[in-house]
Amino acid sequence: MVSADGWPNGGADRWRPARSTRRSLLREAGWLAFGGAIATLAGCREGAAVTSAAASAGALAERYVRLTLQLAKHQPSLVEVWLGPKAWAEGARVPVPRLRTEVAALRHEVEEGLADMAARSVYLRGQIRALDAVAGRLLGESQSFTDEARVMFGAELPPRDAAAFDAVRERLSAALPGPGSLAERHAAFRRTMAVPASRIEAVFAAAVNWCRSATRERLPLPAGESLTTRLSDEAGWEAFSRPVGARASDLWLSRRASADAAHLLQLAAHEGTPGHHAQHVLAMATLVDGRGWMERALTPSFGPHRLLAEGAAEAGADLLLPREVREQVCREVLMPAAGQSPAAAARLVRIERLAADLGMEVAYAASDYLDSALATEIVAARLRDGALVLDPGGMVAFLEKQRTRVLAYPLGRQLVDQALTAVPEPQRWARFAAISTTLTTAV
Repeated sequence: MVSADGWPNGGADRWRPARSTRRSLLREAGWLAFGGAIATLAGCREGAAVTSAAASAGALAERYVRLTLQLAKHQPSLVEVWLGPKAWAEGARVPVPRLRTEVAALRHEVEEGLADMAARSVYLRGQIRALDAVAGRLLGESQSFTDEARVMFGAELPPRDAAAFDAVRERLSAALPGPGSLAERHAAFRRTMAVPASRIEAVFAAAVNWCRSATRERLPLPAGESLTTRLSDEAGWEAFSRPVGARASDLWLSRRASADAAHLLQLAAHEGTPGHHAQHVLAMATLVDGRGWMERALTPSFGPHRLLAEGAAEAGADLLLPREVREQVCREVLMPAAGQSPAAAARLVRIERLAADLGMEVAYAASDYLDSALATEIVAARLRDGALVLDPGGMVAFLEKQRTRVLAYPLGRQLVDQALTAVPEPQRWARFAAISTTLTTAV
């Protein structure tokens, strides 16, 4: 167990602006007015009419939370964390048909009563629409992968661009010369670059701490927030972040992890800061404590919340870690900590990032697999050869259990990237903070 607080900047400032320059940039980007910006972006207005609307939204949000907690008694994985009143989760288990009726009624009220495009309205409409689909699945209703994605995320699976994926694989092939298939060469290279088991915890902690130090210069995290890294025996995840309080998270790394420095850096940014930990503490400080939006004290595993949470975690890692920065962190911090030659950093990062660009191939394989009688051996081969998944069998098991959740990572990343590139570069961290806080792009 290693605390992620207090890590020195090390070589970080060698590729970041001087502190005075950074403060100037933050002022230019409007950071000193961040609290007011979130209020405006969330659609807050003064006056009695708005007070009434907020009260109405609060009542609808409470019903959404209570119904989600009730459905989680039938399927516990629906709720990852609830940090609100314990009483809301108490009471006898209610039959799913009755809950479905209540969810459907709530969905109608929300769509009629919260028709504006303010962030809270958008969030609640999307989550309640997805909750209706969740209740339907618990009653045995089924949907195609595409229809489920549309209902769960309010998003369409885009057409597959075969030429773009072929181009990525061609670049990877050029970077991995030698005998054997591309999948074999890729897997062999990643195995040779894996951090030794005896050092992986220390390397991961170093990656988490570097990301926290760099993120603090760009993102206004609340005072007193803390993040602790731990080792997990939980199967199915390489790493995951779990809130343990309003300002704290535990970041768990699997004991079975066999990852290289570049991938550990990506996991640290995605799960920690500016990813899931930052999302959690920003929402709790700004929305729950600041505005009483109790729905954000709930961490659900479904709906647009999941799409934007995973998308913002991926896009945030890209924002914090452009290619040259990834290479420098691996070369100067992580690979020395792993006892590996820093000379391989540039090649390792290039290959890890190119492989990440094949993420949507996993979603297309999932769609074909879950909507047909495609044999597991065939989809596993497709995942291995087309998406370069290192554990295709494990990915098939993940697809069967998580279904459209696999789409949240690459599609969410695309959606958040589009929202960030739509504003001038000096404003991107401010917009990223707003998206990460509200988990909508209606900001």
